Amino acid sequence: MNSKALWQIGSNTKAFTSVLLLQLEAEGKLSIRDKLGKWLPQYPAWRDVTIKQLLSMTSGIPSYTEQDAFLKDFDANPSTRFTLERLMSYVEGLPLGPAKYEYSNTNYLLAQMIVERASHDTYHERLAERIIEPLGMNDTCLPPDCPPDTASRMPTPYSTHSDLPKHLNKSLPRLHLSWAQGAGGLVSSLRDMTAWDRALYSGRLLPSAQQRELESLVSVKTSEPIESVTADDPMGFGLGVVKLAHPVAGTVWAYEGATYGNRVLHMYFPKTGMIIAIAVNSAVGEGDTLPDLAGTVYKTLSAQKAQDLPRHQ
Repeated sequence: MNSKALWQIGSNTKAFTSVLLLQLEAEGKLSIRDKLGKWLPQYPAWRDVTIKQLLSMTSGIPSYTEQDAFLKDFDANPSTRFTLERLMSYVEGLPLGPAKYEYSNTNYLLAQMIVERASHDTYHERLAERIIEPLGMNDTCLPPDCPPDTASRMPTPYSTHSDLPKHLNKSLPRLHLSWAQGAGGLVSSLRDMTAWDRALYSGRLLPSAQQRELESLVSVKTSEPIESVTADDPMGFGLGVVKLAHPVAGTVWAYEGATYGNRVLHMYFPKTGMIIAIAVNSAVGEGDTLPDLAGTVYKTLSAQKAQDLPRHQ
């Protein structure tokens, strides 16, 4: 591994999808209060779900990545080229759950479809024109539309997911991410990730009204709207972003994206503008230690900064 390595950034992709929809809202092309029945009438069982409920994980629509049939198909051949229609087939016909916080990757596939329908363009092209090119994110791409040398710059991903028994503790393909798409399919570098995070949280990408919407939180614990997080209610989910009361680092914006072979965590510190980004080439089902590692990095950097201050300060 080196500083130029590229990574499957997983669900960090979700904020990209949210920003595209909020930009379209700012242009008057949709409202995040629109119902799915307006944009995706092919899913009548979900017609009353709003775009905002998709983005805030409060739709009640089940996640395709939790379905045994999907996991079996992926484990049989991780190089499968999944279409949106095939991914949706794993959850079509399943009952709609209650409208409370429940993480579901299906929400962001539906969001991707709405981006395409409202913009009359592909998700890939909207990402490139609205985010990747303006921010100079030359290391960021959505497979299969990646430069030829992309795979060679990626450390081999390893799965430790018991849900994928054939690939337990084995390598997985670097660029076969069609199973994730707008929910988690992007590849990027840590340098690009920090550029993205700084633009995302500084308000560079959205008008102030849409930035407020992006950062509007529901409690992961209670599913109720919250202004901020506390030690008793430490995690709030926005529209593809997360606010976290970290036991060491304090109140931060953070997200850990995970594929079946990579994990990429970022933390943004609003008071200082500092960003910590960490990537590893393995995935875990339980016992994730990256948030603790980020806390250790923060303590180390904070101690170093304190040592560097003049004595009278």
